[in-house]
Amino acid sequence: MGYLFLILTIITESVAVIFMKLSNGFQNKVQAGVAIIAYILSFVFLTYALKYLPVGIANAVWAGASTVLVAVLGILVFKEQLSIIQVVFLSLIIIGLAGLNFSKLL
Repeated sequence: MGYLFLILTIITESVAVIFMKLSNGFQNKVQAGVAIIAYILSFVFLTYALKYLPVGIANAVWAGASTVLVAVLGILVFKEQLSIIQVVFLSLIIIGLAGLNFSKLL
C-alpha cells in the first residue's frame, strides 16, 4: 500500500512541476492552480506513504523518481534536449533507486 501512495506522490509532484513551467511564472492562473493542487495532493499522498515506508527510503525514491520523470516529460512536452552525460547521471539515479529497493531484500 505504501508504494501505491508513493507512486501517486511521484506522479502528482511531476504534474505539479510541469504545470509550474506552463504557468509562466504564475502568470497563467489555471496552470498555476493545477500546480498548487497537484503539490497539495503530492504531500497528502506522501503523508500516507510514510505510514508504511521508512522516511529515508520514501523520500529518496520520491525525489529520484520525480527527477527522472520530470526530465522525461521535459523531453516529451517541451522538446528539451539531454546531453549524453545527463542521460548517464539520470541512469545512475535509476540504478540508485533500484539498489535502495533491492537492499531491503538483503
